[in-house]
Amino acid sequence: MRSICNPQMVLEGFPVEIFRNDLLTWWHASKRYFPWRETTDPYKVLIAEILLHRTKAEQVIPLYGMFLRHFPNVKTLAASTPHDIQFLFYSAGLHWRWKYLHLMAIEILTRFDGQIPDSYEDLTALPGVSNYIATAVRCFSLEQPEAVLDTNTVRLASRLLDVPAKDSSRRSQLFRSILQLLLDFKNPREFNFAMIDFAAIVCCAKSPRHEKCPFRYYCRSYQPSNVR
Repeated sequence: MRSICNPQMVLEGFPVEIFRNDLLTWWHASKRYFPWRETTDPYKVLIAEILLHRTKAEQVIPLYGMFLRHFPNVKTLAASTPHDIQFLFYSAGLHWRWKYLHLMAIEILTRFDGQIPDSYEDLTALPGVSNYIATAVRCFSLEQPEAVLDTNTVRLASRLLDVPAKDSSRRSQLFRSILQLLLDFKNPREFNFAMIDFAAIVCCAKSPRHEKCPFRYYCRSYQPSNVR
């Protein structure tokens, strides 16, 4: 892999428009369905992203529905007792997360009149809201054209463009700029979902499914005789 610091240089000669079209074509035929993707409600998206943090989506599905039935909005969540929330989280093995959600709801109620803030700065100031969660909420609920960086999307960009990546690259300004340049500004929500799904289904961390990859003809790290 090449060591390059300039994102514009990284993408020089790469067929960005073709990649966007290929990715979204693949996604419309192969996308995964999760309940939190069926809404753009900022509260529901925020709850989903907090529950999904370092947790498998399959584990979150039943908890997400149960949580929203108990706490359908910020006001009910802020009015709850720690015991109410702990009960749900202990049953799912996520007991450490309840405190952030309760504090977050109180903060939203007192500082923002119960409305989920839409600025990146206000979101990241909330308890338990990381840079990734703030970006995801802005994109998935507000359609803001912002690239979502996680281990999976960075891995996909790293392989496509033959740029070295490590675990900390999801916080890298270089990869943030690269993914922002790849982003489909007309369909940011779908594009980010597609990146996440493609990395999970085809461009896996181990044993990537090269034969299923529509990008292999221009993926810079794909070598038929030496696949990774």
